[in-house]
Amino acid sequence: MASLRPNRVAAIAAASTAAAAVIVIAVIVVMLAPTGCGSTCGSNCPSPTVYIGNLDNQQLSIAEIVVDGPACPPQYGVYCLGDGVSTSCTHVTITGTKQGICDVLVVFRDRPAMIVRTEFGPPIQQGCCKGQTIIGDSVFVIPANPDAGISGVDGGTDAVSIFVDAAASDATSDATGDAGAD
Repeated sequence: MASLRPNRVAAIAAASTAAAAVIVIAVIVVMLAPTGCGSTCGSNCPSPTVYIGNLDNQQLSIAEIVVDGPACPPQYGVYCLGDGVSTSCTHVTITGTKQGICDVLVVFRDRPAMIVRTEFGPPIQQGCCKGQTIIGDSVFVIPANPDAGISGVDGGTDAVSIFVDAAASDATSDATGDAGAD
C-alpha cells in the first residue's frame, strides 16, 4: 500500500509556492504603483485655467471669442459655456498650452468688444500637478450690465483693453468727412 505522505507534502509545497507568488506580485504592485497622480499629490493643485465671465451665472450677450498668442489653446476649443440648464453663455475658460501670452478677444452684441490679456508662466512644479502657472489675474469678471467693462476680480483693468476696429473707425471717419483731419 502506498503512503499518502508524499501527496500531502506535494500539496503543501504547491500551496506555499502559490502563496509566495501572490506575495511577490503584491510587493511588485506596491513598488511599481504610481506615487504621483495615483496618490493624493494632485488634490491640491493651483488652477492652470483663467476664468473670464459672469460670477453670478447671468447670461451674457457674447457673439464671438477669438484667441491669439503662443500660449493659447486651439481656437476650436474656446467657446462660451453656461450651466446647461438656465444659461448657455456665462463664461469662457482659457488654459495655457505653454509659457507666453494669450489675448482673448470677446466680441459682445451689447457693448464694445474687449481684449483680455492672459499670461502663462513655466509649468506648475507642485507634485504631479499639470499645466502652466498663471501670471497676473486668473479671474476676470464680465458684468451683465452692458455699460460695464471686463475687470479683474479685484477690480483691476490693467490686462483689459477695448478693441477698436481700425477698418470700422476709418469707415466712420470717411462717412463724416473727418478722415485725415488733425
